[in-house]
Amino acid sequence: MKQASFSLVDFLEDPDFVAWVKHPDENQNAYWQQFLVAYPDKKAVVETARHYVLVLVEQTGQNLPSAAQSQSMRETIQKQVREEKRSTPFIRATRTSWNWMQMAATVALVLGLAVTAYWYSQRNANQSESYQQFVQATPKGSSLHETRNDTDKPMTILLSDGSSVVLQAGSRLSYPDTFQRREVYLVGKAFFEVVKDPTRPFLVYTRGVATKVLGTSFMVDAPESDQPIKVAVKTGKVAVYALEESPTVREKAIDPALDGMVLTPNQSAEYMAESHRLVRTPDTVSAFTQPDIQVVAKQSFDFDETPISDVFKTLELAYGVHISYDESLLGECPLSASLVGQPLDEKLSVICKALEAQYTVQGNQVVITGGQRCQ
Repeated sequence: MKQASFSLVDFLEDPDFVAWVKHPDENQNAYWQQFLVAYPDKKAVVETARHYVLVLVEQTGQNLPSAAQSQSMRETIQKQVREEKRSTPFIRATRTSWNWMQMAATVALVLGLAVTAYWYSQRNANQSESYQQFVQATPKGSSLHETRNDTDKPMTILLSDGSSVVLQAGSRLSYPDTFQRREVYLVGKAFFEVVKDPTRPFLVYTRGVATKVLGTSFMVDAPESDQPIKVAVKTGKVAVYALEESPTVREKAIDPALDGMVLTPNQSAEYMAESHRLVRTPDTVSAFTQPDIQVVAKQSFDFDETPISDVFKTLELAYGVHISYDESLLGECPLSASLVGQPLDEKLSVICKALEAQYTVQGNQVVITGGQRCQ
């Protein structure tokens, strides 16, 4: 960094600093550690700049705030601008036009950062309590992993118990690498296909709601904003709890018994954030007929003498994966099976058993090997 003042804006306009925050490596870590040793009084400024960069990376594309939030944002912006003015030293300009352009760019940058920081804090205020409860309740020795779908297509996550989650674009899921308790935290929309285990319930936590299942397929739509949270069941049964109902709701949720508001196939419920009410949606309206529902939630997965080539195309479209196999060997093999509600792993296992083949999954790539030519 060449700037002598090392103000907040200096760090934010330095491409090396931004690159280090976004993609740290050993060399850059060593450089910035040496920088802080040489300039220990800049530690607070560095941390603030680092926080702003991370906020900008995470918050690109957020919805606009409400009128009340806009007023609070203006106050935050004004305070930020006053602080920035105090921290940036005065330098006499030799070219007036350049000085005004630099000033305008600096003010615009600070305003943008202030808006982003405010909106980030508002979002955290909405979800931090339930998420922190989830983190604190994670058993010791379990490390949490977060997967974000920053693409424009569905993303399939295979969990350690064999369950599968199809994560919608713009959503994220937090979960342990290895389950001790089968618990995950969702922000956004996802379709779950859960491996059956009567002794260990599977729980999906969101902002204000816990959804408990023993083995079934269902959808959860939990936007970051104060919009209603929706839970809809495709197969099996689920129990839904409002987390504010009582201090014992978590103990109730991890009990294998299905109490609370119990939903069966094609039933759904909504949690109203403003009123903190959990209400049942009329049974006559199936949540899975709506036009914006994921393909995997609409698909029946009932196959009757269906060529394997068509079966694999169905799985690719539903789960956002690519399946590699010897089409000349297996493509015309017929499959008759009902795979509704089964996680992707179980579907692949059933198919490969019928084909006398094996499969491996790496990311979104599925490779089928072996198999017998169909007669």
